[in-house]
Amino acid sequence: MTHGRRTAAVAVMMAGVLSMLTGCGEPALLGDELFDQARKVNFAYKAAVADVQLQLFDGEWTLEGYGDSPDQCGDDGYMFRLGRSTPFEWRFEGSPAEAGERIAAWLDENGWSDIKTRTYSGDVDNVLVEAEKPDSHVALLTIDFNPGQRSDMITINADSTCEPGDWLDLIESFRPGVSTGESVPTKDDRTTEAPTDKPSFGYNDDGTPRFWGDEGD
Repeated sequence: MTHGRRTAAVAVMMAGVLSMLTGCGEPALLGDELFDQARKVNFAYKAAVADVQLQLFDGEWTLEGYGDSPDQCGDDGYMFRLGRSTPFEWRFEGSPAEAGERIAAWLDENGWSDIKTRTYSGDVDNVLVEAEKPDSHVALLTIDFNPGQRSDMITINADSTCEPGDWLDLIESFRPGVSTGESVPTKDDRTTEAPTDKPSFGYNDDGTPRFWGDEGD
């Protein structure tokens, strides 16, 4: 009986380990399946951030980091990071505190959680708003309101949730030629993007950004 209990306990422990490694007991995705999953995660994450951008400025934002190149997270996961900022000579309405209060209220009304507003000591007038929206794959959103003499600036940074899958395997599908050691140079000269623009994910065989149809084709 003791041997049987010990064997059962080992089996349960191994099942738990496998569950953690593969994500809720499901086999980790590879190749095209991983790429398709990552694309859907990325588009949901970008759409949530773009919705926030529209509440602040409906125009061309400067790209500080496009947000589709995967990074490693955890032992065997991937995530995305993006950055956007308003253009030079742009102004927000009212003070940074008022602008921060407005967007914090909007976030609260539109499904965002763990909303925090931070201020700085001394003569620093910046206001920082933080939030998350895990069901849209946004682990952390930060909005920095920075007033200036000639121009105000809003800087948005967002980290996606950590998703199961090998980020190196994902990069092989993301960028042509990586798997063979003959990576194709990317041809992406975008420096700005409006939140209503169609996002890209990955690159075509010629190195240009890859855009997708409504059905993912």
